[in-house]
Amino acid sequence: MSDCKTNSSKEQDIRELPLTWMRKIITALFILDKDNDGIMGHEDLMQMADNIIKAGNLSGKAADELYEIYRDYCDSGTSKEIVASYSLTNQLLKLWKYKDSPETIDKWTTMYSRIFKVLCSDSGIVTFDNYMIFWNGMNLDKRFAKMQFDYLDTNSDGLLSQDDFVKGILDYGTNTDENTLNRFYGPLINY
Repeated sequence: MSDCKTNSSKEQDIRELPLTWMRKIITALFILDKDNDGIMGHEDLMQMADNIIKAGNLSGKAADELYEIYRDYCDSGTSKEIVASYSLTNQLLKLWKYKDSPETIDKWTTMYSRIFKVLCSDSGIVTFDNYMIFWNGMNLDKRFAKMQFDYLDTNSDGLLSQDDFVKGILDYGTNTDENTLNRFYGPLINY
């Protein structure tokens, strides 16, 4: 009997997770779950790469880089565990466990820096039109795109820097503040 208590006390209970953070992450996971099987897996992320490539009419090096970005995410470190999860609950708990780890922060920073570079086409900035490649590739509600773009545009110059874009995803994935306005993956689902 004591073994059961010890094991359950080591594991986080989903009911203990901050509600707003869960809503953000569930929103992202549902957006990324392209085959609607309830989890974000390797094939879902490859489909996401396809969608962004189609939305931006990307080809050649840009398309290859996008596939490589998502493949790299799926194939190494803590994200490999997340992608291999067997349920939404398991994915949420793994994301919660790793959300503040230096490896996760570094991986998200690298991944979204690389996505930014594909979107900006070597200009060093992302315009709203470039941002819409990402937004449309995610198949997000267009009515909310400008609001999120403006949220990310910290100096209000109508352009996103790599720092703006990367800080936006890091804030989305790690911020537990219930009053956050960050909607990196669109409006939050009700949960």
